[in-house]
Parts: sequence; structure tokens; C-alpha cells
Amino acid sequence: DRNIEGNALGNLGNAYDSLGQYQKAIEFFQQSLTIKREIGDRNIEGNPLNNLGIAYNSLGQYQKAIEFYQQSLTIKREIGDRNGEGGALNNLGNAYDSLGQYQKAIEFYQQSLTLAREIGDRYGEGGDLNNLGNAYDSLGQYQKAIEFYQQSLTLAREIGDRN
Repeated sequence: DRNIEGNALGNLGNAYDSLGQYQKAIEFFQQSLTIKREIGDRNIEGNPLNNLGIAYNSLGQYQKAIEFYQQSLTIKREIGDRNGEGGALNNLGNAYDSLGQYQKAIEFYQQSLTLAREIGDRYGEGGDLNNLGNAYDSLGQYQKAIEFYQQSLTLAREIGDRN
């Protein structure tokens, strides 16, 4: 079964990614993506794209990461995967934040926050609030940063998230 093979390759990519061997991870994610595209099922194509973005982001190749996150976002929206869409939006925010393009990062974090609230993803909402705080902090807009940090803290206490 080609899908099982694609999953196994993706899992190998995840393992190498966890080991910090990003180049090796990228090789496996690419192979997984090739198989997923051959199968032609859009539902399973978005994950290897997102994983490729994460690996390139870890290598500091943010522009390349953004390309893969963007492709993943397109697919997640096409298939109606709201959780996946939120993850891709957040990852795009992180990549732009890493590039120092804080205003662009804020746009993606805001979209991710709106979506998290719509689907009731409280953990995602907390992460987005925190990320917005970080971006505003980087812009020197400290009062705005404090507001988002405070919302994140309140939410974390509500849901019992001690991380």
C-alpha cells in the first residue's frame, strides 16, 4: 500500500527531525510527499508539506519554509481541515517572525487566533495570544504585548495549562 509507505517515510522524517538531522528529515519528507501526490488524495498531501516547512524553518531557511507552509495552507483550506489550517497559519507567523517581519507575523497570528476561537481550540488560542505578545514586544509596542500576554495567562489558568 503506497499510503502506508508514504506514512512510514514521513515517520522517518519526523524521527530525523527530532534528532536535529533536518537535511535527512527533508529527504524523507520529500519522498513521502512524492508518494502522497502520486496517490492523488489532497487529504494526505498537506502534512508532508507542513513537515517540510518545519524542517526548513529549523535550518533557518525561512523563505523556503514559507513556500511549503503556504502550499500546506492552501490544501488545508481546500479540504476544510480547520485544525491544519490553524497550524499552517501559526507556522507562517513563526517564519515571518524569524525573518523580523513582525507586522506580517501578526497578520498570520491574528488569522490563526480567529480560527482557534471559531473551532474552540483553547490551546491553539493560548499559543496565538502568546505569539502575538512576542511579536508586539519585538516591535517595541510593550503595552500591546502585555495585553496579549495577560490574555494568554488568563486562558492558561482557565484550561490548566502550566507550560
